[in-house]
Amino acid sequence: MLGDKANPFATPLEILPEWYLYPVFQILRVVPNKLLGIALQTLIPLGLMILPFIENVNKFSNPFRRPVAMSVFLFGTFLTIYLGIGACLPIDKSLTLGLF
Repeated sequence: MLGDKANPFATPLEILPEWYLYPVFQILRVVPNKLLGIALQTLIPLGLMILPFIENVNKFSNPFRRPVAMSVFLFGTFLTIYLGIGACLPIDKSLTLGLF
């Protein structure tokens, strides 16, 4: 005997998805209602599809002269990094990243 027998109906808590799915996993893990978690995940591609139509009124290609696109990009980047780091931590420290 090397250890306990495997239980096909019990998933261990330390299983994590691939690194590029950490933010999505964190959304599903933190939101109490799973239907709301799925709805939040559908807002991501919908927002990305709507963004070109919002920025179409701006004729400049310089990112510093396109404040809406630049702010959405920076907010999305920081939110993704924040959620990705939080997915690696236990659930009680995942939202605060263990800082407070």
